[in-house]
Amino acid sequence: MRFKTLMIIVALIVVSFSASPAEAWQKNKSKPKPDLISGNWATSLVAAGNSTFTLTMKLKLEGDKLTGSYESDHVGSGKISKGTWAANKLSLTLETNHGPITLTGDLKQGKLAGKFNSGPMQGTWQANKK
Repeated sequence: MRFKTLMIIVALIVVSFSASPAEAWQKNKSKPKPDLISGNWATSLVAAGNSTFTLTMKLKLEGDKLTGSYESDHVGSGKISKGTWAANKLSLTLETNHGPITLTGDLKQGKLAGKFNSGPMQGTWQANKK
């Protein structure tokens, strides 16, 4: 009987020192990826004929949804809509008084870059985080 009691005590001690399943899951759970997109971005748009205008985008990433606003001397200020960030690809629309401007692109070496389309005007764009 003493041996059986001793074995039960040893088993309880072993179980009490081992990690619970929840603790083990927390240790193995992957860390969230850093948010490289949220923040203020100094942005330049270059259209055909090399006409350039600049703006500042303030972006906020929540999951794969991208929201924010922009300010520009050329097109004023407004909201960013239809924003997504998935598989290292960005897509968003600047809602301007002159009509929407759609930007698509990706992040490389800490810089955003890609193409834009406003209907009558197309070109390239790039942005550096402030």
